[in-house]
Amino acid sequence: MTQHPDPSQTTEVSAGQQVASAGTRRGLLLATTLFLTGAAAVAGGYGAATGLYSVQALALQTLLAAIGAWIALSAGRLRQGRAEAEAILTSGAEEQAEAARHQWLSSGESDRQQTYHAVMADVEHGRRLHYVFVAVLPTAVATLLIAAALFARTTEHPAVPEAQATALGILFLAVSCVWLVLARSFHSVTDDELPEARPLMLALRESQWASILASAGLFAQMVWADLDWWIAHVVLAWLLAVAGEQLARLLWAWLGRRGEGSPFLPPLTSFLRQLVFVRGNPVASLFETIELHWGVSFRSSWAIRFVRRALVPTGLMALLMFWGLSSLSMVGPSELGLRETFGRLERHPLQPGLHWKLPWPFGRVLRYEVKRVDAKPLGYIEMDGPVAYLWTTKHAEEEFALVMGDGTEAVVVNAVLYYKIREDDAGFLDYALQFQNPDDALEGFGYRALMEQTRASTLGEVLATNRYAFTGEIQRLLQQYAEENRLGIEVVDVALFSLHPPIEAAPDYLDVISAQIDAERYVTEAAGERLVRMEEAAAEGAKMVADAKIEEARRVGEAIEESAEFVAVGRAYAVAPEAFELRLRGDVLQEALNNRPVILLDESFTIEPGDFFFDFRLPRNEQGTPQGVR
Repeated sequence: MTQHPDPSQTTEVSAGQQVASAGTRRGLLLATTLFLTGAAAVAGGYGAATGLYSVQALALQTLLAAIGAWIALSAGRLRQGRAEAEAILTSGAEEQAEAARHQWLSSGESDRQQTYHAVMADVEHGRRLHYVFVAVLPTAVATLLIAAALFARTTEHPAVPEAQATALGILFLAVSCVWLVLARSFHSVTDDELPEARPLMLALRESQWASILASAGLFAQMVWADLDWWIAHVVLAWLLAVAGEQLARLLWAWLGRRGEGSPFLPPLTSFLRQLVFVRGNPVASLFETIELHWGVSFRSSWAIRFVRRALVPTGLMALLMFWGLSSLSMVGPSELGLRETFGRLERHPLQPGLHWKLPWPFGRVLRYEVKRVDAKPLGYIEMDGPVAYLWTTKHAEEEFALVMGDGTEAVVVNAVLYYKIREDDAGFLDYALQFQNPDDALEGFGYRALMEQTRASTLGEVLATNRYAFTGEIQRLLQQYAEENRLGIEVVDVALFSLHPPIEAAPDYLDVISAQIDAERYVTEAAGERLVRMEEAAAEGAKMVADAKIEEARRVGEAIEESAEFVAVGRAYAVAPEAFELRLRGDVLQEALNNRPVILLDESFTIEPGDFFFDFRLPRNEQGTPQGVR
């Protein structure tokens, strides 16, 4: 049987050598990967918190470099697994080594290929998972993040204190030195020891330059805030091109057909990084890359040599000119400024316009917005998101209760203080020089003014007070404190939008209010009932008085009538006594014999003179029946 060479023998030695040599570099690769990942996480978190464009660009660049390091780390593990699988196929294990090797050598080529592919199935599966989850997907996510940061529409530039920006710039310069040391460490590693050594070296040099540019952006924003934005977008545009190239190469290696002599895992080659970072000098890197790829030599051209020699002095001169431009500073139309020279402030305000100072960092101009009206909450800490305006529900992040004068009651005051920097020279200098932070001092005086208004009052008096007068008094006290302590601040207004007991006491306070309302209702109802009864009693009394007066008039009239009648009778009797007596007797008889038949008899029928006969029979009706009898 004709023996054919093993298809894996051509890569067995190289793979084994790579694994053996890569083991000595695994510690360096692992440390670099972890350091890149940690730096990307820290820079990303800080950039998201502060909104600094240069820090965000640096975080994305470090993330892209960290992805490359993880790809290299995973590739080393896969190559080691492939070498071990090939070693098992070629050498066997202990007692079965000779039998396995004899069976391998005595089998036909197709059998050997089948056995080889069966053993390498796990290795091939791991290779594909490596491309999907370690290479392609992370690179695609990084590309999307870079594109989102590059094309995001941002209109506001975050303001960072100069001390913080300076510290960050120095930190980024220190980190760039770390990237330089790691880049030189991978530069000394050969491709046989680690195939990804050269791409990692280029990525670390890219991180070095990204850190330097981020530091330059932080320093530049002290002079021109927009410069940080431009530097960050230049870095992001470069990163988008590099990430796109890396993603395309990874997709081609994953989806493309592998030839018979193609490498197991191709290294992370990047033409764009080679074009700029193959040397420490980007211009020298450009010339060397062009000469390497297209064979165009610039070594014999005197013009190119002149440019290369003059590049460093020209760059230094341009940098010196740019540094000299930092001696100019612009004070905006709504600002006043102070010139600082070697840390010493001049006591002469700078009006809006262009002013001269010593170049950075020996001099600077401090600018203050004197036209802007700032707002500061008093008595509470503002809540993020929608705010409930009912005081019985939480409508602030935190509220501060002020104890009333008697010590048994508390009140919460929600007010907004509006203030601005004084524009006169004396007031402006007070604001800039007298206090380190006059805004916080004004806030403290605001709480002092609130306590002055509440400590001598009760809760009911405070809640029932005139709010306009309340806020006017607070504004007056605040302005007085600001002038006495030379804060250099003009209090524009104090707006009071909520005055209530603490929210924790809301249920009890509402119960008390309800009880007070009920008590007032009872008092009102009782007063109304009293008035009704008084009115009814008055009406009844008036009626009784009127009836008494009527009775009085009737009785007086009757008495007058009887008196007049008596007088008339007396007068009539005086005139004719006998006739009067006869008339009276007739009237009495008429009254006694009303409706009764009367029979007159001659006196000859009388027994004695003056006697009468009376018929006491009842009268009869038409039917002959006596009336009154049924």
